[in-house]
Amino acid sequence: MTRPAITRRDALKTTLLFSSNLITGGLMGRLGAAEPETKFSPGGLDLLAVGDYGTNNENQRLVATQMAKFTKSLGRPLSCVLALGDNFYGNFMPEQFAARFSGMYPKKDFDCPFYALLGNHDYGPQYDSKQGRTKADYQLARTREDPSSRWKMPAKWHAFELGPKGQPLVKVIYLDGNNFEGALTPQEKLAQHRWLEAEMAKPTNAKWLWMVSHFPIFSETKDRGDKQGEKLLAQWEPYLRDKRVSLYISGHDHNLQHLQVEGFSPDFVISGGGGASRYEVIGTGRGFSMQTRGFNHIHVTDEKMTVQFINPEGQRIHAYERDLLGKTTVLKA
Repeated sequence: MTRPAITRRDALKTTLLFSSNLITGGLMGRLGAAEPETKFSPGGLDLLAVGDYGTNNENQRLVATQMAKFTKSLGRPLSCVLALGDNFYGNFMPEQFAARFSGMYPKKDFDCPFYALLGNHDYGPQYDSKQGRTKADYQLARTREDPSSRWKMPAKWHAFELGPKGQPLVKVIYLDGNNFEGALTPQEKLAQHRWLEAEMAKPTNAKWLWMVSHFPIFSETKDRGDKQGEKLLAQWEPYLRDKRVSLYISGHDHNLQHLQVEGFSPDFVISGGGGASRYEVIGTGRGFSMQTRGFNHIHVTDEKMTVQFINPEGQRIHAYERDLLGKTTVLKA
């Protein structure tokens, strides 16, 4: 990627901004917003990530429109979209796929797989639809009944690789963190635990290893914070300390965040700004958090990955790079 050299003074300033609580509010948005980077060196993969988008309203459409505009500006195809759950708020029936998925994210703009996972609103029963596991089953059935669909949800938890066959760049592990009654059964929780243990032990040629779930492990969201991730942390902590894992990305909290937590390997990204109401954030000095809608762009190569946070106005409000050794650098706007 071509960009002006950053001086030592600028780098220090950027680091200080990254750890400052100013970053949690609109002030950082006004000071740090810039046009997103779209010119990258040849090679590598591009993908988007978005969660909590299934509102079927103008807020979802606004973010989807910016996702399409950004994708067009790249001038290169997307490898995929990571769809991070809460895919359809309210009552949902299979015949609504055309309007609520293809209508929002048409193939002409997003000619790539949407790897989707289940959020709490995709289950119920205490949430808005009252459909319970049936709503989740409708989404799982889509991939089974129409393998050619861009919608990819082959199972509640699964893994896939991105990049050339035999020499992938990224291995992505999708996990179902819905532990409440009416979602995963005790048998499913045990099965997922055993599957994850086996999957992490499998050899892979991928240079990058990512973990994905709907639910954050750590969060700067007011009235939620880290407490909501305690149960998942108890289950997945050994893997989140594994130095091979470079990214844990989730939704659920309706804002955008990038956190680094001492003792844990991955950068923790929350991308819950796809269309739902926004949640207030309170910074604790662990990174970037902003009460805004939006999405993420990830460009990944053999040597590094670049993650951009883009708001509904199409502005880049935060970005960072990470190399294979685990060094993360916040990029200046």
